[in-house]
Amino acid sequence: MPKPSSHCSASSRDSSLAQLSRGVSVIGSQRSASPFVWRPSLGVLAAWLAGLAAGVLPAEELPTGSNPGDHLFRAGHVVQLHLTLTPEEFAALTPVQRGRFGPGGFGGGFGGPPPSPSDNDNADSRDVHRNTFGVEFPWSRGRLEVDGEMYRNVGVRWKGNYTYMAAGQGLKRPLKIDINRNEEKQRLDGLTMLNLHTGVSDPTRTRESFAFGVFRDAQVPAPRTVFAELWWTVPGEYDHAFAGLYTLTEQVNARFLRRHFGAGSGLLLKPENLQGGPSYLGDRWSDYARLYNPQNDGTADEKQRLMEFCWLISVGTDEEFTEEIGRFLDVDAFLRFLALNALLSNLDSYLGFGHNYYLYLVPGKNHFVFIPWDLDLSLASWPAVGTPEQLVDLSLLHPHAGDNRLIDRLLAIPRHREHYLAMIREQLTQVFSRENLDHRLTTIEKEIAEPLACEKAMTAARPESRMEGVGRGRGGFGGGGGQFGQSLPPRKFIPRRLESVEAQLAGERSGFVPRSFGMGFGPPRGGPGGPPRRD
Repeated sequence: MPKPSSHCSASSRDSSLAQLSRGVSVIGSQRSASPFVWRPSLGVLAAWLAGLAAGVLPAEELPTGSNPGDHLFRAGHVVQLHLTLTPEEFAALTPVQRGRFGPGGFGGGFGGPPPSPSDNDNADSRDVHRNTFGVEFPWSRGRLEVDGEMYRNVGVRWKGNYTYMAAGQGLKRPLKIDINRNEEKQRLDGLTMLNLHTGVSDPTRTRESFAFGVFRDAQVPAPRTVFAELWWTVPGEYDHAFAGLYTLTEQVNARFLRRHFGAGSGLLLKPENLQGGPSYLGDRWSDYARLYNPQNDGTADEKQRLMEFCWLISVGTDEEFTEEIGRFLDVDAFLRFLALNALLSNLDSYLGFGHNYYLYLVPGKNHFVFIPWDLDLSLASWPAVGTPEQLVDLSLLHPHAGDNRLIDRLLAIPRHREHYLAMIREQLTQVFSRENLDHRLTTIEKEIAEPLACEKAMTAARPESRMEGVGRGRGGFGGGGGQFGQSLPPRKFIPRRLESVEAQLAGERSGFVPRSFGMGFGPPRGGPGGPPRRD
């Protein structure tokens, strides 16, 4: 079995830089550590060999007692990824602008013009994902090597909204890899989907891993993360070229939901552009599907449940809301979700633009829970609603930009307000204590020190891939905007956020209320009178 590539040592980095100066792509070094500590059964080995002959790897057998992803997401491990695509498949990754913002990209503020539909003639014949701005990311296919293990015919596409634009047009862009898109039984440590996030807005590359870890340790269901280095091979263009250091993030899907809630079959939604939170849009499901972005089909009863939940939030009287909200929402879980978002000053989220979260209707309990997503702009780093200096002082009682009917109405109920503040006080002695936060950050910094140094040195020398600006590579839909303005380093965020939170709890200040995003997206608050009808 081939040995996986390791992150670069000082000597290999110097050698790589010398190659780059001569226009030669980087070749990864080898390491001797075996990527797996368990051994498959003879039956699985025979199936694996048969799969090799057929060009298909079977679904792998997990060690007894383990959950999908336990090995991949183990602590202290930097995953080594190598993607190989044909030139045709690599070219087909090029996104297509069909969005509502027209030529020049989103608001004219993120660089050059996007590609026209003719820039990717294959897009219409491929499955695509459309992002918030109407940009379509076509799926391609290729070969993926993970710590020396080979996975054939995987699906690959670019992903993201702001982070894709900020990444520019070099090799390091956010990616989604679908392990079983073209091979139904293929699994990677029991998983089927990988998300590779660039951290382009974070020079330290620590924020997303740090914030997800805080959510998880505070008992908020949240994806696992691990760091990964990615290398590309495209014959004639790249030969094991180093793209950079990524945060590999667990997919929120049925496997994730089963692990956290015991059932993964409930209605799963990923809302976009819902400033102000869940809003009532009437009694036609088609009006909800556009903004609530269902991730599975859902039953008629589940869809009806969402509409009734939204009606209660938007239209119900104060008495109805107070009496009924506990039937529709896991209130304790939501207040914990809200508290951690506020503590982490995470505004590119449910609190701000009304996205980067999942909404799940738990089967059996029939109530909704919120799941965080995409935390690279946490820690007071979302400039659309305030400066870092303002956001580090984010209000605990009004951490959201503009109005949010669910938050405003819940915190207006004295018992929920007091429970919410009690949760925050508890977190200050546990997960969000200075000692725990400093230890978490130090652990992450040590883990990525060498690969981060490697990334910065190598990408600075490669002309087609600039980490914080506009690249000159193919594809893309506009130049990078750098880091969305200035950000506050996590080392400075921690003490200043704690000082603000403690002062607010003591009644010494009220904190900063973020300004409304002002983009005009999403439905108006409220909706037609009367609850949704039951057909």
